[in-house]
Amino acid sequence: MRRILCLLLMAGILLLATACKPASPAPQKFGGTWTLLLGDRTFLVLALTENRDKVGGTVAHPSHFQVDASGTRFSQITSDDVKEVITSATIKDDRLRFTTANPKDPGDTNDYELMITGKDHASLKLIDAPFDPWPVARVPAGSTATVFKDWDAHRSYRHDDVVASNLEMLKIYEADQKPRQNPAELTPEKWTVINREDAERRTQTTKLLVDNQLHTAEDFNRAAFIFQHGGTSDDYLLAHTLAMIAVAKGDEGSLWIATATLDRYLQSVGKPQIYGTQFKGNKDATQEPFNRNLISDALRRELGVPSLSKQLEQQTQWIEQYRSAAGRP
Repeated sequence: MRRILCLLLMAGILLLATACKPASPAPQKFGGTWTLLLGDRTFLVLALTENRDKVGGTVAHPSHFQVDASGTRFSQITSDDVKEVITSATIKDDRLRFTTANPKDPGDTNDYELMITGKDHASLKLIDAPFDPWPVARVPAGSTATVFKDWDAHRSYRHDDVVASNLEMLKIYEADQKPRQNPAELTPEKWTVINREDAERRTQTTKLLVDNQLHTAEDFNRAAFIFQHGGTSDDYLLAHTLAMIAVAKGDEGSLWIATATLDRYLQSVGKPQIYGTQFKGNKDATQEPFNRNLISDALRRELGVPSLSKQLEQQTQWIEQYRSAAGRP
C-alpha cells in the first residue's frame, strides 16, 4: 500500500511538472523583422508581431523616394525615414494584407500584401502599384535592422547593386579592345581577322544576355562596346540600349558610348549622325553625313562628347596618324 502511494505521489509530481512547463510558442508565419535590400543597403524594414490571427507592427522606409515603372530602380531617396503603423490586417493562407498610416498624417495610408514564398522569404506588394512585388527576407531572430540613411539623392539604386561584374564579359571586352589600340596601323587584312573575331564575341555576349548573366553597369557598358563593333543597324541599336542600361545603373561614363552607338545607328540607316562621334575612312576621317546644328556644344559637354572644334582637332590627328603609319607626307 505504501509503495502504491509513493508511485501515485511521483506521478502527481510529474503531472505538476508537465503542467508548469511553459508551452512552446506558436510558429510564426508572418511575425519577425523583414527587410528589403537595395544591394547591401536596407531600404525598408517591416516589423511584425503575430499572435494567432492577430498581426500588428510597423513599416519603416525613407520619407521620400521615387520608383521607376518596373519597380526595380529607386532614386531621389532622402536620408530621413518614416515609420508607418499597421492599422488593420487580415490573413488568408500564405498572404497577409495590411494597411498602414503615417503617424504624422493619419489620412496618408498605404495598402500592402505580404506573401510567403519560402523559408524566411516573401514578396511585398504595394497594392495598386503598377509594378511587381519586392523581394523581402526575414532576418534571424534576435537581430535588428534599421533603414540605411546615407543615400545619394543623385543616383539610383537596385536590388542587385552588389552583384560582381561578369568575368567572362570582361575577357570578351578586353579581347575586343586589344587589337584596336593603334587603329591607324590596321590593314585591310587585319580588319578581316578582327571582323571575324568581333562576330564571335557578339555571339558570346548574346548568350550572356539570354542567360541573364549581366548585372552591373560595367557588364552592360562592355556589352555595348561589343555590339558597337557590329555590322548591322540592329547591332548598333542594341548597343545603344545596353549603354543606356549602364547609365541607368549609375555609370555616367557610359554616356559617351550611348551617344556613339546612336550616331552609328543613324548613319547605318542613312541618317546624319548628331553628336559627331563617328569618323570613317583613313584618308580623310570624314564624319559625314553629320547634322552639326541639332545638338549644341553645351549639350555635347553634358554628355561627355567633344565640341565641334575639338572634333576637328581629332580629325586632323587621325589623318596625321594614318599618313605617318603609311609613310606618307
